[in-house]
Amino acid sequence: MNNSAQITAAALIAAATSFATAGSLDLDRAYASELKADAGARSVLNQGNLGNVAVSAGVRFGYTYNSRSDDAAGTLGDNDTTMGFGFSEATVAIEGDVTDNMHARISFDFGPDDVGGAGGAGAALLEDAFVDWAVNDSFDLRVGQFVPSYSAEASTSEFHTMGNYRAVSHEWLATPGWAQGIEATWGGDTWDLTVGFTDGFGTNATGNGSGNTAFNASGEADFAFNARFDMYSDSNKDRFADQTSWRGSDAGWRFGAGLYFASFGSTNPSGVETDDFSWTVDGAYEADGWALRAAFYMYDNEFGATSDASNMGFEVGGSFFFSDQWEGYARWDALIVDDDATAGQTTNEDWFNFLSFGANYYFVPESHAAKLTLEVGISLDETADLTGTAGDTGAGPLGAANPGSFGSSGFAQELAGEDGQFNISAMMQWMF
Repeated sequence: MNNSAQITAAALIAAATSFATAGSLDLDRAYASELKADAGARSVLNQGNLGNVAVSAGVRFGYTYNSRSDDAAGTLGDNDTTMGFGFSEATVAIEGDVTDNMHARISFDFGPDDVGGAGGAGAALLEDAFVDWAVNDSFDLRVGQFVPSYSAEASTSEFHTMGNYRAVSHEWLATPGWAQGIEATWGGDTWDLTVGFTDGFGTNATGNGSGNTAFNASGEADFAFNARFDMYSDSNKDRFADQTSWRGSDAGWRFGAGLYFASFGSTNPSGVETDDFSWTVDGAYEADGWALRAAFYMYDNEFGATSDASNMGFEVGGSFFFSDQWEGYARWDALIVDDDATAGQTTNEDWFNFLSFGANYYFVPESHAAKLTLEVGISLDETADLTGTAGDTGAGPLGAANPGSFGSSGFAQELAGEDGQFNISAMMQWMF
């Protein structure tokens, strides 16, 4: 193969890997060097592709071992373990330029359903379907279906998170799912402000999703508003697109807050009148090979005239590189549930604590393209007491009380009177 062909091949590979599922994928240093060194390769690549259309794919596949006291249905008998292989994500995305100042994205998830829809288990489920319009240098509009801006965790792709599973507090407390609407973003060198008008975070009190549904579907909110503000230590905002800090990185911080309000039942046939209000504050500090993160979540739900539940939670975590390719991490996650029974628990117990720790191995330094994650998760309290998914807008974070249903946190419900649950998981991810 001649040099020109080699450069073109490198350019094709780099272009395909330059789009992650929810943002930019870190380029392999070698591919990036080839692209920057040869403008001719870029010219050849763009011939016949004036829209700069690129296709990307991302897969997360792993093995999980879970041990708990028993399941509520009693179908496990004396056997308190569940184990096996499974996909966490299997996503295909297409991106391209519509005009000089409009960029579009559409993506489909073939993995487990995590948005409350009918897809998953090998069936394609529409996730992103939006266009970004850069009105000017400091003002953008996003139109279509997307995850509304609310928390830093929700805005971070699973391919760029620290561990195998997201925190229970985040998944249980008004997690943004895919919604349809419009968002406006204003930005400066060290700040961003986003305001959105949508059909809701992804579900209402009946558990029906709003993603990819008709305007009069039962899961649609009458109206919903979200807002997010971030302040940065400097203009290098992109460093916070993932949850890691590579060796050699400069020190920097981010602080942000989000708000969400939705009203159901007055116009659309949701079956129940309810108002949801959520807010969050979060922050991160990144330095030379290590990072710290923290977030607090608050969720208030007025379920008709029968309930006014206020649930809250927080997570604190950090990571540290032992070498250019090995990174260790740990997280403490707490859920604090209202003692109102309709808030999603049955007894007076209101604190639920979860720990997770593990290690990431990056096959290419400073790139998420291929990564292996080993993790241990521990539930310190009785998960059977969490009887519902109040506040959760994706798949149930604890699944159901049966041996085949685990939620987005990797945990399941136990029998009442039992406590102590842990899981061990190994997850391999690759993107191209």
